[in-house]
Amino acid sequence: MDTRSHLIETAFKLFLDKGYSSTSMANLVESSKLSKGAVYHHFENKEKLYIEVIDKYFLFYFKQVDLDAMKDMNLTEMDIILKDFFSSFIPKTITITPKGVSRHFILFFEAFEIHPTFKEYVRNFYDKLRKVLETGFKKNKSKNPENDAIILISKYEGLLFWQSVFPEQNIEQILLEI
Repeated sequence: MDTRSHLIETAFKLFLDKGYSSTSMANLVESSKLSKGAVYHHFENKEKLYIEVIDKYFLFYFKQVDLDAMKDMNLTEMDIILKDFFSSFIPKTITITPKGVSRHFILFFEAFEIHPTFKEYVRNFYDKLRKVLETGFKKNKSKNPENDAIILISKYEGLLFWQSVFPEQNIEQILLEI
């Protein structure tokens, strides 16, 4: 792993464990086992590092979903894509911090306030996802495609919340059964 990637991963762990405001560049220097100069060579400040962390550990997953390709899929295929999307980042977070998915949520919503474009990107993603799913529900003769689209998204978001409350339960097994 190169130095920059090491710093981003180390910062992600720190932000998960301590939050943005309680994490200092000095914490990063200590946790990364790199010199202060090496850290500042790659990131001039905590905010720029934070933006890269959010891009790598959150926006990366959103960008993996090809919403345009989903437009031509049937509802079953769309559901599989959603299941894969929502289940893709849970195992990684659980392996990074023992505090689990709840810390992931905290960091996610903290980013709404700190990252300049994160909230806008996420809102646009979900709005476009809802519209794509609505199209699928319309093809399936749904009486209320907008509500059905929101319910389908909420099913998976709800499972993430459930994983936060009950981290000891195997969310992957639940995902296989729905």
